Amino acid sequence: MKNLKIVIFNMAIFGLLSIHIGYSQNNKNDIAMNNNKQHDYTANFSHDIKAQTVLFKKGKVYELAYVDVQPEKMNQLNTQYFPKAMPFIIKYGAKMIGGFEVVKNESDMLPSNMVAIFEWPNAQARLDLLADKEFQKIVHLRDEALNTVNLGYFGVTEDKAITFRSDKVYEFGSANLKPGDQAQKDLKNYFEISEPIKRSYGGGYPEFIINFNKTDSKGQATFVPHMQFIVEWNSIADNQKLYANNDFKTKAIPEMMKAIAKFDAVFTKFSFPQN
Repeated sequence: MKNLKIVIFNMAIFGLLSIHIGYSQNNKNDIAMNNNKQHDYTANFSHDIKAQTVLFKKGKVYELAYVDVQPEKMNQLNTQYFPKAMPFIIKYGAKMIGGFEVVKNESDMLPSNMVAIFEWPNAQARLDLLADKEFQKIVHLRDEALNTVNLGYFGVTEDKAITFRSDKVYEFGSANLKPGDQAQKDLKNYFEISEPIKRSYGGGYPEFIINFNKTDSKGQATFVPHMQFIVEWNSIADNQKLYANNDFKTKAIPEMMKAIAKFDAVFTKFSFPQN
C-alpha cells in the first residue's frame, strides 16, 4: 500500500496516461472562480487539512480513467515511463486535473486502485498523441504496468471550480437509466424523497459537486454511462449510515431502483503531491 501511494503521488506529478500536470496550488492567483472573483481557499481550513482547487472548463474534454496498476510494475512507471512521456505530454496540450486513491470499490465494471481525471483540448488531441511514432516506442512501458484501464469522456455545461480536501471522500458514480420516460420520473421522485433524509439521517450531507455530460470520444471511450458525477462525503461511514437508514432503505432506494438499470460507485481520496 505504501508503494501504491507513492506511485499515485508520482502520477499526480507526471500524469498516468501521458497527461501534463494541471494541479494549481491553493493560491489566489491560480484559479478564477465562477463569480469571476479570486479566492484563497486555504484560509478556511486548519493546518492539518490539505485542500486544492481545480477548474473544470466548458468546452474541454475530460477523460476519467479507472486504472488498476500492478504493484510489481510501479517502479517501471516511475523511473522508465514517466520521464520519457513528459515531452509528449506538453506537446499535445493536455493536463492532469487530479489523481484519486481508491479506498472502496463497489463496481464490477470498473476495477481500479486509482482514478485520474485528465483535461484535453479535444478528443482528437489524444488520438494525435497515440499516433505519434516516437510516443509509440514507450507505450509498452505503461501498458505492461496496468492490469486494466477503463476510460470515459465527458464535458461540463459551465466553468466550475472545485476544492478537493484531504478530510473528504469522493464517490465517482456512473449510472444507466432504464429505458422510457418513466425512468426520468422515478429518478425525480428519488431525489425529492431522498433530499430531506440526506439532511437528517445523522451524518454529513452528501454533496453532488459536479455532474458530467457525455461527449464524443471519437471511439476512445470504454464506458458511456447515462450519468457520471462526483459526490463529496465526510467519510465512508456516512455513506454506510445513510444506506442503513430505515427511511432511506424503504422510501428512497425503491424509487432509485425503479429508475436505474445499473449503478457503479468507486470511493476515493484525493492524492496530493508530496511536499
